[in-house]
Amino acid sequence: MINLKDKVAVVTGAANEKGRAVCKALANNKAKVVIHYFKNQEMAEFLLNEIKKEEGEAFIYQADIRNQKEVKNLFKKVTAKYGSVNVLVNNAHEKIKRNFFVDTTWEEHQTQIDVITRGSYYCIQESLKAMLKNSEGSIINILNTQVNMPVKGYSSFTTAMSAMVGMTRNLAREVGHDGVRVNMIAPGFIVGKKSEHAPFFIQEKIIEQTPLKRLATPEDIANAVLFLASNLSGFVTGGYLVVDGGMVML
Repeated sequence: MINLKDKVAVVTGAANEKGRAVCKALANNKAKVVIHYFKNQEMAEFLLNEIKKEEGEAFIYQADIRNQKEVKNLFKKVTAKYGSVNVLVNNAHEKIKRNFFVDTTWEEHQTQIDVITRGSYYCIQESLKAMLKNSEGSIINILNTQVNMPVKGYSSFTTAMSAMVGMTRNLAREVGHDGVRVNMIAPGFIVGKKSEHAPFFIQEKIIEQTPLKRLATPEDIANAVLFLASNLSGFVTGGYLVVDGGMVML
């Protein structure tokens, strides 16, 4: 049984589909959850109320994770309120814009790197200050199966996600002896996801190619986070957990 009682979990990009499911799952398993958001305050507050109705503990915090000062202030608030950080879930990402490489400006390319790679970098640095002090912690970076199976037109997104693979593995080796585990989750296409680039007939094709014959749900991703956040994965670090129903076979 997973029990995260007294564990403090920070979830970035918590207002999106995956983030909401992750926050609920963590709170339902007794973790104290920090709901980070950038623009969608309404959804963050709605999520907070949902968690509180289930007698979970959480609070919301707005920050632009591309800004190091704002990230520092976020973690100062967390440690002042709860004393530590035990789990970090890097889930924030910029809206994906399909654009072929030859037509992509460096500024557009940099936008994905800034949110996914730089934002995660700042959050990891700040969370490590608490984790290394306590010789315990779990960092979970949520990526995408496009790292393994790229899709035309998403080079910037795939590049930023691929950079996270290298950072995760190097960090896992660096801080493992300090009791901190660093892992990755790579979801497949999520059911209900709003995307102009994935209409119904495209989703049907994805299902046909998936051994388990369905799309992922946000709860599928949340369950993987629970595993990596808990002691059930106590001997797992540098891992790359694909949650896609078997579409990508590593």
